[in-house]
Amino acid sequence: MLLPLQGVRVLDLSRTFPGAWCTRLLSDLGAEVIRVEAPGVGDMLRGPTGSTSAHVGLNRGKRSVTLDTRSGSGIEVLRRLVVTADAVVDSAPPAARAAAGFGYPQAAELNPRLVWVGLSAFGLDGPYAGRAGHEITFLGHSGALTAIAGQLPWMPQTPIAAPLAGAVASAALSAALVAAARTGSGSLFDVSIDDVATWLLAATPGRFSGIDSDAGWAAGRRLYRCADDRWVTVAAAEARTWHALCRVLDADDLVDRLWADEDEQVTMAERFEKVFATRPAADWVAVGSKATIGPVNDGVQLVDDPHVSARGTLVDIAGTLVPAAPFRLGAAGELQPAPPTGLPTLGEDTDDILRAAGVSDEELAQLRATGTI
Repeated sequence: MLLPLQGVRVLDLSRTFPGAWCTRLLSDLGAEVIRVEAPGVGDMLRGPTGSTSAHVGLNRGKRSVTLDTRSGSGIEVLRRLVVTADAVVDSAPPAARAAAGFGYPQAAELNPRLVWVGLSAFGLDGPYAGRAGHEITFLGHSGALTAIAGQLPWMPQTPIAAPLAGAVASAALSAALVAAARTGSGSLFDVSIDDVATWLLAATPGRFSGIDSDAGWAAGRRLYRCADDRWVTVAAAEARTWHALCRVLDADDLVDRLWADEDEQVTMAERFEKVFATRPAADWVAVGSKATIGPVNDGVQLVDDPHVSARGTLVDIAGTLVPAAPFRLGAAGELQPAPPTGLPTLGEDTDDILRAAGVSDEELAQLRATGTI
């Protein structure tokens, strides 16, 4: 299977989750991703044991090189690697690369076609540039946290802004590669995780001027508990699906009440709650496809979901189930998932990649002796 980014080499200098999400997607699309990691310890995703489930999920399909990019000798090696690359993904704070004396301006002199994506917390400029943060930082500052939660306090239990920032960065990088192929000139992209979190609100811009744009809790758009204590989702937000929901729940007298006021919505929801409580969730899902009734799965339940099994949504990598590439490709009627790929051990590709970049065996021995690789 010929993947779209086959033949593209990406140096991944990032140390955090968003960069790993970005290059995981690029790898799924066929790019050769070289993860540049700290000698002896690797990046933060590996953890103290050398591998974690997060590391497996985000770094499969990549290659691993160990290199101390803070040292003078390490920067000299990085200069050689940049010449061989099509793109760089970096998560260093805005001033860090400048302080080390090697960033996009210096890399572009060596490789004018190079695309460089700086994926940082708050971007390369502004009063918050250089600040650290994590998922809740960006969701809170951006306004997304209150938009999602409705009531505080609320703590997201899985990343939202970080993977979306990685996807935005991968899209920007792919577009820049097309431009570089056309013009012969690379470019610098500044992707702020905080900006991406704000971008989550692009469909509800009324929030920025104080206009209430909450989705609300209409009877046809909420969760319902079933007889087996499992929950189902209902998203009957238009006439067609609302009518189907009313038929499934034996509530034909309500088919014209989709846009009822809030008090009536509460009354209808209470009525629906009693009906849903009479049958197990699987029964409602089986009869409710046109009524947008769907299951609420946790991770373990998802493993046995028939749609997930049929699509190959989860794949086994080194004994850990991880999400497969989130796309299918091929000719019409022959769409296939990208093939699953293995996991690199720390630094396993160092010698091969550096030799290909012109580093001699004598230099390799010296770099290893000094802890540079």
